[in-house]
Amino acid sequence: MKKICFLILAFVQFISANDYTYKISSGFLEPEVNLVGEVIKEGFSRAGEKLEFQILPNQRSLINANSGINDGDGSRIWEIANFYPNLVRVSVPTHSIDLMILSKKKIFIKKLSDLKFYHVGVIRGMKIAEKIASENTPLSLTMSTNYINLMKMLGDGRLDFIIINKIALYTLISGYKDEAFYMHKKPLMSRLLYMHLHKKHAAMIPKFEKAFTSMHEDGTFKRIQMDFVKKMSAGNTNFLKVIEYD
Repeated sequence: MKKICFLILAFVQFISANDYTYKISSGFLEPEVNLVGEVIKEGFSRAGEKLEFQILPNQRSLINANSGINDGDGSRIWEIANFYPNLVRVSVPTHSIDLMILSKKKIFIKKLSDLKFYHVGVIRGMKIAEKIASENTPLSLTMSTNYINLMKMLGDGRLDFIIINKIALYTLISGYKDEAFYMHKKPLMSRLLYMHLHKKHAAMIPKFEKAFTSMHEDGTFKRIQMDFVKKMSAGNTNFLKVIEYD
């Protein structure tokens, strides 16, 4: 009888474990967050795990993942656990960013320390942009929860430039389409990003690493990114006018 009860309990635990739905969030803005979500969803599908993907404000996504309200965050810099110690890294990239300078005039940044001569704007919660800007002591540093506010300040001359993820340019409203902005062709910095789980799920890391690795090996990761960029680039006359310069 005891053996039967033990087997029933083990079966129930097995069913419960496999019925678990992971809540993974991302703080990227639309439409870029859709790219992150597509990669994460494919990874979970290959790992055979259920997923609820949530779009949250940048900082809130990290706070929820770190506190265990959610089970993880979709794409963050390698060293994010230095700021949020309850997060553990799945060490296969799920996204990447190119941090660009967007301005109303041509600005040449030869080295990061040149930021000290300018008024700079960044998105709050984009830790790598915050870190780059704050460590190089610009004349002023403005942090906002969205690019629209930063763009208004840039247009009004209250900022010299904003540090923006290149793909995030697709999130800007069409109201700027007749106004020219400049973007240096060379990124300030390019970084790979990784899914991070709450430490209570650390044992699942090898499973997810295997799933995301397979996406890189068979070309799925690259295809998802290229399809997204192609879709966003189609008919992009409704987006702001950006002039690239060397």
